[in-house]
Amino acid sequence: MFHRNKKKRHSLWNYIQHNDVVLRIFTSFAFVLALTGVLIGCIFISLYEKNYVASYTKLLTRQGKIISKRVARFENKKKETLFQKYNVYIDEMERAENTDVWIVAKEDAQNPLALEFVNANADAQNLSTETYAVLQKAYKGKIASNSSFDSTYGMTTLSVAVPIRNINTEEVCGAVLMISMIDRQTMGISEGKYLITFSVLTAVIIAYIVAIFFSQFLSRPLNKIGKRIGVMAKGDYSHIEVKRPNSQIGSLEKSLDYLAGKLRKAEEERENLEQVRRDFFANVSHELRTPITVMRGYTETLADGVVEQPEQIEALYQRMLQECQGMERLVNDLFVLSKMQNPDFEIDKEPVSLTQIFGEIIRSGNILGKEKDISIQLEAPEEDPCLIMGDYGRLRQMFMVIVDNAVKFSKEHGRVEIVIDKEDNRYHIAIRDYGVGISKEQLPYIFEKFYSSKMRQNETGTGLGLMIAKQIALRHGGDIEVESELNQGTTFSFSFEECTCLEEFE
Repeated sequence: MFHRNKKKRHSLWNYIQHNDVVLRIFTSFAFVLALTGVLIGCIFISLYEKNYVASYTKLLTRQGKIISKRVARFENKKKETLFQKYNVYIDEMERAENTDVWIVAKEDAQNPLALEFVNANADAQNLSTETYAVLQKAYKGKIASNSSFDSTYGMTTLSVAVPIRNINTEEVCGAVLMISMIDRQTMGISEGKYLITFSVLTAVIIAYIVAIFFSQFLSRPLNKIGKRIGVMAKGDYSHIEVKRPNSQIGSLEKSLDYLAGKLRKAEEERENLEQVRRDFFANVSHELRTPITVMRGYTETLADGVVEQPEQIEALYQRMLQECQGMERLVNDLFVLSKMQNPDFEIDKEPVSLTQIFGEIIRSGNILGKEKDISIQLEAPEEDPCLIMGDYGRLRQMFMVIVDNAVKFSKEHGRVEIVIDKEDNRYHIAIRDYGVGISKEQLPYIFEKFYSSKMRQNETGTGLGLMIAKQIALRHGGDIEVESELNQGTTFSFSFEECTCLEEFE
């Protein structure tokens, strides 16, 4: 049992030593409680001493008044015999109270107290200065007292003087001087001081013990937060449950939860960026391997002199040029896609006109469709520039990808229709072709990276165009929807919010 208690105390002390918050709270409480206890103890001891002296002064004053009245009555009736008997009572009181009772006469009075009723001769020679001053006040008809060190007695004394008045003339004819040896009465004061000191020390010790457990209670939420920070430092940014959100600790927990959310989001973004980086390099290395191999083969053929005819050499150069152009398009598309997928990438938006964008796209599309005699038609609201907030270049790139595909997969002498409608402050764009269409099996995968049709119309495609177009649409708060049937054609639909700015578009 002893070893178990000793171990428990040792662990508690180690906990306090290694917990700075608990130690600070405990030290503060202990200091305040100790200081309060000492101050209260000193105040109580001082008050106890003063109260003890005051109570004893009242006791002697009351007894002095009784003796003064009795002596005045005895002196008036000339009853010396009764006074001698009363002296027995005075002697008993002196022994009980450790007090000298002097009955003295005022010599300069008209009718001083008779010598038969005087038991002492008090003058400046046999009294201390303080005691003599008290006696002089009694001669003037006042009840006086004083506590000081008396050289005659060699100790601290309490002097109380009560005047004796002549019953007939009310003249002060003498005084009752009571001198009590307080040093002999200090036993009661000492006992009182001891009890007060013991009580204060006991209260301080109990307060220290309470402060230990109370400081642990106060620091418990901080320990919880400290452990939570340690968990966050290891990468765990899970949600923190706040039990009392309106308290100060709750506010701290909410701030910590907010920080955890920010760190969690930052970690996710970092992982996304890392994944984008890995994907970019993996895609580049994967997609460039084939054209580089082809280029190497062509180069080795030319270097070995296997082909000697000028026409064949020119054909190899053309193929090498096509491979270089294909690699250039692939790298550009991968670069654009990596930027679009970066969460930190921001598009500079301004009011742009859809009709202006499609006007430029139709001019470029007519050049692409000239060989197949494909016409591109635009249907838009009249006298409406169709303003939206966006990046002119990116939006043109997005719509050009769809129009380019529509031209590629359209039949000869076909047409591509572009329709812009406005409904509920949103512009809806549909780009429709009447070409080969997309099968239901292929439709869910057309927006995936490096997915491209195996048809001859798309033999120069990189498989990134539709994915880039989708990322651009998402960056502009829109999306792409597609409907298609084989040999019936394909329709790509967009939706963007109208620009409500007051600037006049030119």
